[in-house]
Amino acid sequence: MDFEDLVRRRKMTRSFSDLLVDQSLLSHVLDQARRVPSAGNSQGFDFVVLQGAETSHYWDVSLPAEKREKFKWKSLLRAPVVVTIWANPDAYLERYSEEDKASTGLGKSREAWATEYWLVDGAFSAMALQYAAINAGLGVLFFGMFDKAPAIARALNVPPGRVPVGTVAIGWPKISDEEDGKSVNRERRPLDAVGQNGIVHFGGW
Repeated sequence: MDFEDLVRRRKMTRSFSDLLVDQSLLSHVLDQARRVPSAGNSQGFDFVVLQGAETSHYWDVSLPAEKREKFKWKSLLRAPVVVTIWANPDAYLERYSEEDKASTGLGKSREAWATEYWLVDGAFSAMALQYAAINAGLGVLFFGMFDKAPAIARALNVPPGRVPVGTVAIGWPKISDEEDGKSVNRERRPLDAVGQNGIVHFGGW
């Protein structure tokens, strides 16, 4: 798919069929998602991938059975793949303690980082994962773990110290009569800063 078409086709899918995603296709998508830039090439992010019946490990914690009856997008629960993305701050501290990076002082502590690049790079990988899946004809939905993150980490045996980036549901999209989220109707801000509402501010704000 042409990149411009890919960007314009990107949208969040909340309704999935229960068809499984072929393992070779999923591996290809995940391989593309890991090929993103990272500070110092630290590569401080990991994917925990749940497939088929394994996805219940996620939903049982994040959306217990007693809450599912009132859940607005029940078709989301059919997604055959759920990927949780975790950032690893220690990977950056270790990398920036090495000889070629030590002079930056960024290997001393997390507080030395004005911008937490483990989250930046983890978000890069989450976006690349979505684009790769959409390019393959799949649907995706990115959403946060929020206050359920500690319980999800325990359920998935995530090592201590990892920071939740988010979750991506992946599968074959299905037409549904379930409502879209209200955010879908919000207009995109214009490119130029006309009336101070635009995205781009040439030469300064």
